[in-house]
Amino acid sequence: MKTNKDITLSIFFPAFYDENNIGKVVGKAVKVAEELDLKDYEITIIEDGSPDKTGEVADRLASQYEKVKAVHHKKNMGYGATLYEGFTTAKYDYVFYTDGDNQFELEDLKKFVALIPYSDIVIGYRKKKQYSTYRKLTSFIYNLTLRLMFDIDYVDIDCAFKLIKRDLFDKIKIQTNDAFIDAEIMIQAKVLSYTTTEIGVKHLPRIDGISTAARPSIILRTIKEIIKYRKTLKKLKYG
Repeated sequence: MKTNKDITLSIFFPAFYDENNIGKVVGKAVKVAEELDLKDYEITIIEDGSPDKTGEVADRLASQYEKVKAVHHKKNMGYGATLYEGFTTAKYDYVFYTDGDNQFELEDLKKFVALIPYSDIVIGYRKKKQYSTYRKLTSFIYNLTLRLMFDIDYVDIDCAFKLIKRDLFDKIKIQTNDAFIDAEIMIQAKVLSYTTTEIGVKHLPRIDGISTAARPSIILRTIKEIIKYRKTLKKLKYG
């Protein structure tokens, strides 16, 4: 059976408006990764054209920690594009991501790694979501819509705390460049019979930075992506 000393892990963090958050996240990640005693690991900060000092902080962290590197977007590419880059450029056998906003407890990663011998994908769900009633409502509707339209039943598919076997991204083609990316990955993983385990994770309130996840423009783009992807799947199914 595979032990931690056999595991190589790529960790990445999308970061936008996170100058006061990303240092805490990376510090915790380095600590957890070292305690896991992995065969090897890498940590990548993908700084998505932040207008604040997130990029400067990312560069300081890259110089401070041997296993950390910073990647910068000259302009804001969006969340989906940032995740796509993180997944497809990861070099190790498993890839883990969470957001750079310090809203998750990185200690939970240890539980995810412990499941690697038994599951291709470990997906978190927020046991108690620390944000507004509006965000909770939109998240509920989104997860329900995905169940009805794509027959995928996850508690919290857009939870930004996932561990995925890296070779999945050699077998699938990701079409979306937006917030629908998590769902698209999980839909294709199901088609390819990748095994999945769900685990509850601790969600923390956002103390610093700006969240853009529930902007009406993003919700509208996601709806368009769902409709477009549904049509694509129908064509593939029925020719």
